[in-house]
Amino acid sequence: MKTELRHLVHDPDKRGNDRYYVRIKGRHKIRIRETFKDAKGNITREFMAAYWAAMAALQSEQAPKKPELPREETFNWLFDQYYRSVAFKKFEADTQRDKRSVLNRFAEKAGELPYKKYRREDMEKSQQARKDTPGAADKLVKVLRAVFNWAMNQKPALASHNPAVGIEPINKRKGGFHTWTPDEIDQFRAHWAIGTTPRLAMEVMINIGARRSDAARIGPKDEFRREGERWTRFTAYKGRNRFPVEMEARLTPELIEALEKTETGSDSYVLSARTTPYTIESFGNAFSRWCGEAGLPHCSSHGLRKAASVAYAESGASAPELMALFGWTNFKTAQIYIEKAEKRRMRTNAFERKAAYEKRSSVPLFEPKTANETNEE
Repeated sequence: MKTELRHLVHDPDKRGNDRYYVRIKGRHKIRIRETFKDAKGNITREFMAAYWAAMAALQSEQAPKKPELPREETFNWLFDQYYRSVAFKKFEADTQRDKRSVLNRFAEKAGELPYKKYRREDMEKSQQARKDTPGAADKLVKVLRAVFNWAMNQKPALASHNPAVGIEPINKRKGGFHTWTPDEIDQFRAHWAIGTTPRLAMEVMINIGARRSDAARIGPKDEFRREGERWTRFTAYKGRNRFPVEMEARLTPELIEALEKTETGSDSYVLSARTTPYTIESFGNAFSRWCGEAGLPHCSSHGLRKAASVAYAESGASAPELMALFGWTNFKTAQIYIEKAEKRRMRTNAFERKAAYEKRSSVPLFEPKTANETNEE
């Protein structure tokens, strides 16, 4: 048991004889054999001298170092192997940077820990430690899940289990990016007139359904003629190295008007203030700024693509048609926008039915009597 002196421990033997030790965690203990207290209950000078000598000896002694873990068992090693893998190199450059950023931040604290001993409860603790930024917390789980899946599929396998499988997201926000409403599209058009770069960028995305990564790149070089009409054909930038998807779209009258009245480049339609094509990042930043200037700070380029999806679905486009137009490979994705369009139509129909019912209810069942009518008549 501890005593009133720091690091002094009273540990009697089996016969009850007093034994005193000075013990500092991680170092050898030293026994003090001098008498602890005199007949009056005071600690003896001899004991205190021995105590201070033992403390000085232990404090000068270097604490034993924990044996270093072989690098091949650490997260740092695992991540390094992942970065060198063919699977990682197939990702786009911006995707690689994003994944590296997530894993490198995690490695700042966990890099030297043994990844094979990382369990589901550890993953949950790491996620909860980042709950103030739920999006980042869930992204860490997602990226680590991919790393462990890759490790398990290696030959020989680098991991026997995936601690991130089955972890529920803590970011409960549904629907992702805000989908532009028709009124918001009208508001953007009212603020940015035909002939301005922001208006052209918007018309490219809303009429072609292009992502920002494609809207920043497509241009006259991608055009071709079909039955006398202008079309564009390009390979979607997203996933072009792993799962290339060819996109085709007809240029609408709204888009053609914007192209004819706006300065464009030979490679890219949308040009920066320096009359050079935008990079993907700079295009996204510029479009966010244009939305803010139009009084739509909650709108984004991705939300505009979603609005285009709903608009085409409202016009009656089928799921396969939407998949062909927007480059989706999952039927469920197309069905999401079809359901959104159906809900919007049903809401409109419900209000119209209610208005029609109220109009019928306000009409009297019988015509009013004329002045010369009698009850007998």
